[in-house]
Amino acid sequence: MKIATILLFIWMGGVAGVATAADATRPALPDPEYCARRDADPGKCVIQNGPPHKPILRKKPPAPQKPPVPGTPAGKQPAKS
Repeated sequence: MKIATILLFIWMGGVAGVATAADATRPALPDPEYCARRDADPGKCVIQNGPPHKPILRKKPPAPQKPPVPGTPAGKQPAKS
């Protein structure tokens, strides 16, 4: 029973240490009073979130088909000039 209790406390200490370390690496938010001033440095007031997101690439829709020319047999189109 003593070993289980000791292991539980060690595990809880590890979890608490990881949570504390993760919280310390979080960047501080800019000071709203400082950023409201006209002479505030924009580099200190803009939150840096890393590189911009990749743009969404969309497939182009297929080109519309031209209507058949009256007087030509079905399936044959006149040659383009």
